[in-house]
Amino acid sequence: MFAEALGAAERDPKLKAWHEREERHDAALAAKLSEIAPPPGLREAILAGARASEPKPSLWWRQPVWLAAAAAVALLMTVAMRFNGGETLSMEQLAVAAVRDLARAHDEHVGFPSEMAAVQARLASVAVPLREGIGRVVDLAELKRGHCRSIRIAGREMFEVCFQREGQWFHLYATRGGGAPATSEVREIEAAGGGRMAAVAWSDAKHSYALVTSAGREALLRVL
Repeated sequence: MFAEALGAAERDPKLKAWHEREERHDAALAAKLSEIAPPPGLREAILAGARASEPKPSLWWRQPVWLAAAAAVALLMTVAMRFNGGETLSMEQLAVAAVRDLARAHDEHVGFPSEMAAVQARLASVAVPLREGIGRVVDLAELKRGHCRSIRIAGREMFEVCFQREGQWFHLYATRGGGAPATSEVREIEAAGGGRMAAVAWSDAKHSYALVTSAGREALLRVL
């Protein structure tokens, strides 16, 4: 089917250059797609949805071939978002974003809402390591009801709670959207305007967190 077109490309230098450029682009896109693991149970969910649909042959968009095409489009949209730095942040990027927010905006705080006192007390007393116990004491719905300070990072609402442990201030950032457990390296990050802050970020099945302190890396390691 393509023999004549390929022959024309071989005879026309400009057409050949365009064809080779398109092949490189397609290979790069295929490589990126191959790096993405589909969510567990995706195939079963699609097939279950197709079986549960009322059989109406006249509805072309319910045919398996179109369901597969829709899944491919959704996958490509996910790839595009990752390429463009959309909604996806690595744990390392999340830690850096928390440090930047704390350095830039924390001095603008006007005190703590009284509704946050109970949350701060729980964070101050929960057993370490915090990475294992934080999910039991932090409820994002409670933070929202209590008018906890929030910012937006990568399109997500992220709540910040300040609390003390061992006489040092810590700043916890929490947002919806977890996944496979992951943790960034505990390290000190240069803050805007000078100074360094120790930060780490991690995720569990439901949420992602970042913890920042100006007390140094060792102080952060002691509570993790």
